Amino acid sequence: MAMQVEYKNIDAKLVVNEIRNGRSLESVQKLFGIKFKSEVQDLYLQGLMELGEIPQVEFHKPAPVKYKPPVAAVPDRPAPAATVPDRPVVVRRREKPAAKPAPSTVIKTENFRTIGQSGSITLNKALLIEQLGFGVGDSFEIYREDDRVVLKKTANPA
Repeated sequence: MAMQVEYKNIDAKLVVNEIRNGRSLESVQKLFGIKFKSEVQDLYLQGLMELGEIPQVEFHKPAPVKYKPPVAAVPDRPAPAATVPDRPVVVRRREKPAAKPAPSTVIKTENFRTIGQSGSITLNKALLIEQLGFGVGDSFEIYREDDRVVLKKTANPA
């Protein structure tokens, strides 16, 4: 078995069958007494692997990178000559041209959003594109101003 996690000895194939029979993740979660939806998703993937419907996948942590000390010069070999530039190299960032600020536009909508259990807020296509006039691929800077969350459209993604 590829995944090492066991959830209260729940048969992962039963989770697959329940989801195939039309149960939602939430109802499967309640049915088996599972604490998190992510555990239901893990069991679903594990069940699909056990049924042979998707390939076995193993999840490994990457091996830690060990520090390698610099190699000391061997006495019979001379050390490589260091190259010293004539002058120090200074890299400066280009200053962005001062753009004139866009007029502040406040668009009130009847749509209200709440922060979900995972800490996310959903802004759907109808709100962003159709009501607020943004386009697919637009990039935003996000910041807080008093009790507001501001999405400021930017030219390039950061």
